Amino acid sequence: VLFIRFSSIGDILLTAPAVAAMRESLHGPFEIHFLTKSPNRPLLTGFSDLVDVIHTIDRSTAEVFPALRAIGFDHVIDLHNNLRSRRVKRGLDGIAFTVNKHNLAKWLLVRGWRPKPVPHIVERYVDTFRDAFGATSPTVWPEVFPGAALPPGSPPMDRPWVALALGATHTGKQIPADTFRAVIQALLPHGLQLVLIGGPAESQLGEDLAAIAPTRIANFAGQTDFTGSAALLRASASTITGDTGMMHLSAAVGTPVVAVWGCTRPALGMSAWNAPKGSVDVLPVGRGGTLRPCSKLGDSCRHGDDLCIHHVDAEAIFSAALNQTTPAAPSPPRV
Repeated sequence: VLFIRFSSIGDILLTAPAVAAMRESLHGPFEIHFLTKSPNRPLLTGFSDLVDVIHTIDRSTAEVFPALRAIGFDHVIDLHNNLRSRRVKRGLDGIAFTVNKHNLAKWLLVRGWRPKPVPHIVERYVDTFRDAFGATSPTVWPEVFPGAALPPGSPPMDRPWVALALGATHTGKQIPADTFRAVIQALLPHGLQLVLIGGPAESQLGEDLAAIAPTRIANFAGQTDFTGSAALLRASASTITGDTGMMHLSAAVGTPVVAVWGCTRPALGMSAWNAPKGSVDVLPVGRGGTLRPCSKLGDSCRHGDDLCIHHVDAEAIFSAALNQTTPAAPSPPRV
């Protein structure tokens, strides 16, 4: 069986429950292969035993097509549904199944003409092959990045950690630097250790934020990989993140999420799947309710340059994260 998903980090992470559902539905000898872009190989390596063989491309599917055709796949599960994935399906002999991206439903949501959310992407992934294989909806995350080691320089474990994921692909999902500063200033008096994660693009922001309290803020932005980020998130009591891959990675490793939403919304079916108890969605204030997104990807906003992500209350983010790091008081005995 060949699964296809080229990008992005969050979308690929969310294939893990679907791949696990496929494994549970197959009988007899089988192999599960996965085709993605080269930069995502380390991410899929973190799937451990879920995937038997990883195939990657740099620029074109022609790079791997002869090898794929020689394998002789029985089934192709297209979880991307774009020009590249369709080209692969046409060239292979296996029976193909293609995910429903619900683009019309998303378009209607963005315009305020749809009254209900889009089904979650994990359900749509499984729906792609559910009937053919008798697959059932997953209920838990499979183990990802098992045994991931904390990177050098990780803070001591003598106090709770709060992880702050700094990056986002689109500006409509990017938590503003001033919001991060306000949240950090509010969290520090509560004796917490803060950990910053992000890619090379967030290196400077990480340095600036770490300078607020160098002994209490460990900056790993631009300094660690998927495995290191997974280990840091697993060791954290809470993760503050936008609608990004780190939101999904935090849920996958069992850490409660404070998901900060801007121009995208949970109604698009891309919220943190099966997030741990205590996870919270923080939405913009005064932006016409919680359902309607401004765009499918977060690359535009119906309010122009006044992005929704700038209207998220830093106090709400701080309060949610603090609640996740504080053990709940025991319930009084029943009389």
